[in-house]
Amino acid sequence: MADLLLRGGIVHRSPRDILVRDGRIERIGASLAATGADVIDVAGKLVLPGFVESHIHPDKAFIADRTQGLTAGGPTPQILVAELKKQFTVDDIYGRARKVLELAVRHGCTAMRAHVEIDAFVELRGVEAMQRLQRDLAGLLDLELIAFAQEGIFNDTVTQDLLREGVGMGLRWLGGCPYMDKDQRGHIDWFFETAQALGVPLDFHADSADDPALLTSEYIAEQTIERGMHGRVTLGHLCMLDVLEPPRRAEVVARLREARIHVISLPATEMHVKARTDTRRTWRGVARLGELRDAGLNVAVSTNNIVNPFTPYGHPDLLRQALVTAMVAHLGNLDQMAWLLEFITTNAARAIGLDGYGLAEGCRADLVVLDARDPAQAITEQSEKLYVIKAGRVVARNTRSTELRLSSGAHALVEDNIQVMPGGF
Repeated sequence: MADLLLRGGIVHRSPRDILVRDGRIERIGASLAATGADVIDVAGKLVLPGFVESHIHPDKAFIADRTQGLTAGGPTPQILVAELKKQFTVDDIYGRARKVLELAVRHGCTAMRAHVEIDAFVELRGVEAMQRLQRDLAGLLDLELIAFAQEGIFNDTVTQDLLREGVGMGLRWLGGCPYMDKDQRGHIDWFFETAQALGVPLDFHADSADDPALLTSEYIAEQTIERGMHGRVTLGHLCMLDVLEPPRRAEVVARLREARIHVISLPATEMHVKARTDTRRTWRGVARLGELRDAGLNVAVSTNNIVNPFTPYGHPDLLRQALVTAMVAHLGNLDQMAWLLEFITTNAARAIGLDGYGLAEGCRADLVVLDARDPAQAITEQSEKLYVIKAGRVVARNTRSTELRLSSGAHALVEDNIQVMPGGF
């Protein structure tokens, strides 16, 4: 592989060159020598470490056209998707999930941790499909898989054994969903005991409802501390903090911090699903991200669902998720947008335990170049991802062209960004 030199990109707020050798960042500095290297001029363009999807469901993507959407008083998305899963085949899952992964790469993603549903309905067909994708797309992105119990573990006699089998087949995470079982604490206990026996970290879908009586995140934090699994447990959703009184919320957040829990918010899904049966208010249910970050927790944002009843407009573009997050989490100030992209880069990488990640010498050369000068412009304008680089190799290149037609009848082809031409429209 030839050396690669990115010339003049905005790196940590300053113009810098990035020299890549053998898939790693060799040097970052000004006016680096380019002898023998392939050179890409990215002057004035924002360079970031590659985006990281930390909570996503490719195995049930692109199925919105197979069932009805959500309606007031109608079936839940869990019920709708559970029925569809009975008909999933390995090839069906593979084809839909591959589309998700290819779109994610096009939009700057270089690493992903995905849930694979394992239950009496789909059994291990999702595992087979997603592991094939791991092999087939290995040069495009790193894919980690979670053995995930969407349907709970006490509703049949096979799921627990299937989850263990999934981990035995190479899935490196175990994922629970306490609110799908009546005995939520029993569910959580089983996952901790099984994860410790198998030597894998844990991910929970937790506290998605608005009833404080169903709170589980504090118990998960307590178990994490008691069992010495600090930093090895992730919570997705964590919506219920939003309905706790401030003193009670502070107590829960303190326990999460003590346990070094990673929090992943999924704003697009919460905005679509929450409060559909509430006639008094429209609860949005988005985790209190700024507050959690200020408290010292590692906070990330991810896409979650793609074109299914949970999120029919879901799309694996984390820059889009950053914009949604800025809107719904009150993070629109310029200083906030300066660090908001950490939620889809460094923080997300930390949540999934990704080593050698970042924009520093020695890190893997997984990068995305945006047609923007800073994070605020990238988020507000939804700037194009000009180059996506995986291990020092360009795996996606995107351009944006706009033809402006002038009142005089002339026209101009404008590359990369829109410019208003003399004479107007």
